Amino acid sequence: MKQYRIPFTGLSLGTHDFEFDVDKAFFDCYDYSIVKDGNLKVSVDLHKQENMMILWFHIAGTVNLTCDVCLSTFPSKTVIEERLIVKFADDESDDMAESSEEILVLARHEHEVDIAGLLYEYINVAVPHYIKCSEQGDNITCDESVLAKLNNLAPEQHEEKQADPRWDALKNIKYN
Repeated sequence: MKQYRIPFTGLSLGTHDFEFDVDKAFFDCYDYSIVKDGNLKVSVDLHKQENMMILWFHIAGTVNLTCDVCLSTFPSKTVIEERLIVKFADDESDDMAESSEEILVLARHEHEVDIAGLLYEYINVAVPHYIKCSEQGDNITCDESVLAKLNNLAPEQHEEKQADPRWDALKNIKYN
């Protein structure tokens, strides 16, 4: 996925803009992605400084999600804003272990930053934990035929059974 690499060697200090497209081919590269398809535009503003870079990600578009209730697929609009700080460290330095969610540490000899994994993470983390058609807006509702089948398969409500009268005496026990 070379198209998601940003070469920063040779860039002057200041702000540089990069544009990327994320589609089904991108998600096909990840076997266990929550999102299987989508059409997203990614804008990256790279602020290059002497000792570090700051990358601002703006991701907007639609992703196709699967409803957890009726299993139908529907498009869901998404807008994601993220920031990443890129620091440089010597190869043998302990600073390489400082990488975190918001800070990426690269060796000084690196000449490009690969953002494919970051985009994958940002998009999948933005997906709600519970995906339901009707909660996504845009007048989308769950598939009525699937809901009817689910209601038919649901256990029937039984009236509460009478308790065995032999156990009624235990209800009167008071705990100290």
